[in-house]
Amino acid sequence: MKKRISLSTLPWIVWILTLVAIPFWMANDGPLAWDLNVILSAMHSVHAGADPYQTGMANQDAFIHSAANQAGAPRPFVYVYSPITLPLLKLMGSAPEVVVKAIYWSMYMLAILLQLWVVSHLPRKDERLFVGILTPITLFFPGLLLFDSVFSGNVAFMLYGLILAGFLMGWKRGNWRWFFAAVLLASCFKAPYLIYLALPLFCATRRWLQVAVAGVAGLVLFAGQALVWPAEFHSYTRALDRIFSYNNDFGSGPAGRFGATTALLEGHYAIWGVLVYLLLTLGLFAVLLYFSSFYKKGLIHGEQWFPLMLVGVLLMNPRLIEYDIFPFTVPMLLILSRLIRPLALGRLLAASLLLLWCGANYFANRSHEDWKYMECVLLLLVFAAGCWQMLRQVRALPVIAAQPAD
Repeated sequence: MKKRISLSTLPWIVWILTLVAIPFWMANDGPLAWDLNVILSAMHSVHAGADPYQTGMANQDAFIHSAANQAGAPRPFVYVYSPITLPLLKLMGSAPEVVVKAIYWSMYMLAILLQLWVVSHLPRKDERLFVGILTPITLFFPGLLLFDSVFSGNVAFMLYGLILAGFLMGWKRGNWRWFFAAVLLASCFKAPYLIYLALPLFCATRRWLQVAVAGVAGLVLFAGQALVWPAEFHSYTRALDRIFSYNNDFGSGPAGRFGATTALLEGHYAIWGVLVYLLLTLGLFAVLLYFSSFYKKGLIHGEQWFPLMLVGVLLMNPRLIEYDIFPFTVPMLLILSRLIRPLALGRLLAASLLLLWCGANYFANRSHEDWKYMECVLLLLVFAAGCWQMLRQVRALPVIAAQPAD
């Protein structure tokens, strides 16, 4: 008799098929490691004693008058990590580039696997097979939309590996020290990641003082660089401005899409985007704080609460770019699957959502800007769906509590 394939082996089969498919996708995807190349260029500038920010901006200015710009080639990016990272670049520049790349890619792949391992703790027992099958596919569909961000070499993938590992340690063991250290380290590269310090406020008790101390430390760590590296910090702030004024890269968050739209209509980005971000963040904070009270009282479980919490905190990121979304794909999947399963005509709804998903991917891949707008809408819809589910659970709590015990 022929042996049937066990359902438990399906995730492994999907992983094998995914790993086989990746080289073919890479071969047909055009230039790869575009963000790593920016880091390597900055590394060579620092090793040569130059200012990597000024060098990058000079290259951008030269590109404006080049034939490549006239042909519609993508505009180059400049190194935009803070001056505290420059000693690391100098150390990297002392090693052969092939060694730097080998170490970087090894850490990069391990960090991606670490992210996926952490989010594998989010599903309930009855969801683990479903999530296990779809998890490898998220490499192709970060944020549920087709995109090749995992091939970028962006340092965000390594930073999220550390942040999520620290989050898991805080969740499971109540030890948040490694989480705070990971976020502070990540903020040395990307200051907006300080927003993730809010996570313990929504899933742990008596952490306000620790979060406040870590937040102040992060701000001091950022502002203090203006004293230690004044010239480099000035160049760094100019390079940050180029993200918006030169590359028009406002991210995929609601405030970013507002800023991109106003820049398109008015020819420049305005302060109104900051106001929209602050209002949105305050609203998200209030919603998450309300629902978190039920988790802290033990009325809902972490597997129920954390997917919505993670997506909500993601939306609080002031510059939500495509590299930030990948580790939150599984939480998005969980929210959508939980939306469908309890409803009548679930299969019909699932088929309808599948058609909408295919349409969203078609429109999202017409251009990078279309992808950002579509991802923004998708994130907001998923978060709204998660809030609706959580509200239903919260409203049902008194009824459940009133039922007699077995």
